[in-house]
Formats: sequence, C-alpha cells, structure tokens
Amino acid sequence: MSETDDMLPDRFVNLAEVPEQGSVVDLDCGAGPALAAFARRYPQAQLIGYDRAGESLAKARARLKHHAGPVKLAAADLREQLPLEDASVDVVISSNLLECLPEPSLLLDEVWRVLRPGGGAVFSHSDFDSLIVSGPPAGLDRKILHAFADDAPPWMDSSDGRMGRKLPGLVAASQLTRSHVETLVTQSTDLAGHAARRVGDIRGALRATALRDCGQVDTVEVEEWYAAVRQAAAEGRFFFAGTAVVTAARRI
Repeated sequence: MSETDDMLPDRFVNLAEVPEQGSVVDLDCGAGPALAAFARRYPQAQLIGYDRAGESLAKARARLKHHAGPVKLAAADLREQLPLEDASVDVVISSNLLECLPEPSLLLDEVWRVLRPGGGAVFSHSDFDSLIVSGPPAGLDRKILHAFADDAPPWMDSSDGRMGRKLPGLVAASQLTRSHVETLVTQSTDLAGHAARRVGDIRGALRATALRDCGQVDTVEVEEWYAAVRQAAAEGRFFFAGTAVVTAARRI
C-alpha cells in the first residue's frame, strides 16, 4: 500500500532540519517526490533513496537528474540492515513502509543507528482502516474498506491497516526521541486526484486478491462497490477522506 500523499513531501521538508550540504535518506523512496521536495529547498544536499522496485528508482533518477548535489539511488531490502555507516546521515524519511515489514521496530533501530547525534527522522503512514468513502450502501462499503485495510498483496511480508495510528507509539518505544505528531487529512467531493487514485487502488487490490481465491470479498462485490462510487460521484453524493499520521523524532 505504498504511496506518498500529495501533501507529504512539503511536510517532510518543513519538519526536517537539514544542514547546508547535509544528507537526506528516503527509505522506500518510490519515484522520488519527497527527495525532489528536498532538492528544491536544499539544492546542495546529498540525496539518498532506497527502494525495492527498479522501475520506481528509474523514475526517481529522471526526476532528480538536475539536482546539483550528490544523488545515490539504489535497490535495497529494507527488512535487513541499511547499507549505511553508523552515525553517517543527517535526516531519514519514510512513508508507508512500516506495515510492509515483519518487524517494524528493527527498521526504527536501524534509523537510530545511521543518524548522526542530533539528526532527525520523519515518518508517515496512512491509516487505511480509517478511510471514508460516501456513496455505496453502508454494509457493502464497510466490507470493502475493511477488506482493503486487511489486504496483503503477494509482495508484502505483512499488512497492518492500522499502522498509521500505531506509528507514534512505535517511535516512542524505539531508541529515537519522538518530537512531533500530526495528522494530514486528504478530502474530496470529486472522484479525481488522490481520491480517484485511492478508489482505484482499492478496486485493483481487492480484485487481484479475489482472483487468487483469497481475501474477504469477491469480484462481484468489488465491482458493485465501484459502480456505486461512480454513481455517487455522478450525482454529487461522493465524499472521500483519508488520514496520514506523521511523526518526527531525533537521535539524542
């Protein structure tokens, strides 16, 4: 369920404190929107991104090709030790990664290890179990949205649709010192932009799971839900809201 929400790159930049020519590491960087936001604010910063998907890394390279500072983008298995030296970076950011890991606390330990003393981290995670969609019948809507929150595609080692609300507590329990917590709510009355992408994600993920003969809903229910969403949008009854929890921390 990996996605960097539209508002998050700027929040990462505003919450992180990057020294002049400092280093920023994005874990599960995707196509690089967050690193691009840092590039705009800190044109000399060293930008490092790790992701498991080569296609995403190629997009990130294209996006950052004009950055004046050093850029390193590489494939990495983020379930394992990070390919970085102890106390070697200034800022670590990550979005929607922790639910994909079998032991999220190990990644937080690794973030503490690679940060310089005084360095900062900013994590975000969508709370998939609190998605709001208005339009479909209530019973079907609850069934679909709860199935999506629990869905685990084959590429994910684990799935936790409530990771957003757990994030502040996980950070507080780690070696990092939690410094800030906030929520970002994306909302729309139109089936467009982020709302349309998320609705498409729900439909695609649950169809794929149903076609593997597993999951909590079948393709008929998925398509019934999707048709009801589109009908509501056509009649002006559609509403969408999604919440991301953002947590900042430091290595003291």
